[in-house]
Amino acid sequence: MASNINSVELESPVLEVDPPHHIGETMNVTLTLTAKFNGCKYPISISAYKTLGDLKNQLFEATGVRPHRQKLIGFAKGKIPADTVILDTLNVDGKMFMMLGTVEDKIHVEPEVMPEVLNDLDFDFDYAPEGDAKGEVANQRKLLEYTEKTNISIINDFRPGKKLLVLDLDYTLFDCKTPASHISLLARPGMHQMLTAAYQYYDICVWSQTAWKWLEMKITELGMLTHPGYRIAFVLDRTSMFSITSSTRKIEGKPVKHEVKALDLIWRKFPHLGPQNTVHVDDVSRNFAMNPQSGLKISAFKNGPVTRSTDRVLFPLTKYLLQLALVDDFQTLNHETWKSFTGDMAHIPEESLVEGAEGSET
Repeated sequence: MASNINSVELESPVLEVDPPHHIGETMNVTLTLTAKFNGCKYPISISAYKTLGDLKNQLFEATGVRPHRQKLIGFAKGKIPADTVILDTLNVDGKMFMMLGTVEDKIHVEPEVMPEVLNDLDFDFDYAPEGDAKGEVANQRKLLEYTEKTNISIINDFRPGKKLLVLDLDYTLFDCKTPASHISLLARPGMHQMLTAAYQYYDICVWSQTAWKWLEMKITELGMLTHPGYRIAFVLDRTSMFSITSSTRKIEGKPVKHEVKALDLIWRKFPHLGPQNTVHVDDVSRNFAMNPQSGLKISAFKNGPVTRSTDRVLFPLTKYLLQLALVDDFQTLNHETWKSFTGDMAHIPEESLVEGAEGSET
């Protein structure tokens, strides 16, 4: 009797439950996305039933950037979802987003003994506008070499009639050394407010003396690539810098060798830009050696969690940049006197100069 019961159980049909109707529809839907990477647009067609991980694999096939190195900017609101999330749940059809990442064989590996940044060196010195190092033959050769091998990837297109604001990151906008509970405590007060105000008149470049992997992480976590008030035109890392030996600057009687940020590297690639409409803000003046006329030095921002309550450098700097925007030729000015500059202020919105006026200083 028991065996008969078992045979009945074994022969009972297995119930098959059809998937919900909307799942079946989703499997037949194709999403159309566009990824921007290294100045190129990559159209992507993918099933709505695929996962974010599947999308990253498809991006890898198109760009050569491995999935674990990809950072998708503007893809989804808030935190990027897990790779297992179904694309149909993210409402991304028709979305254009930016992808950051480095192709494996182009990753710049620095020697283990190399510090992350060099801003802590014991020396710094000013180059007078008439005493730049650009005219020296060896430096000209280096400039030509690095101009030819540097590929500047445009993240957001240049806008007609805008000037160029080149900004250092570490210690200029961001305390890169001090431990903190949140990265927002290391952003210099007024950073987003200044960039939002300046964006009306300037295209913005961030040029940092760090390796790309660190630079990418910092500007992403600081929210500089997704802020609603401004857009970054392009970013340069340490691989676009080169060393010069100054014949006019010496330490203990010996010529000084140091790295520089040569603005000519940018100007030669984009002829609408030049010394007449470019200003370079940095906390290290030796970075100006090839273009001292365009350099504006500000104090370093360190020990951010403590000093952010008193650091107000970016607020008067914002005022100067907005006044500077009406000057036809920056070469007529000396940026060393920026704090006492008395330019036209009629065009400057009052909220641009109010400390803490912007609500998203995070």
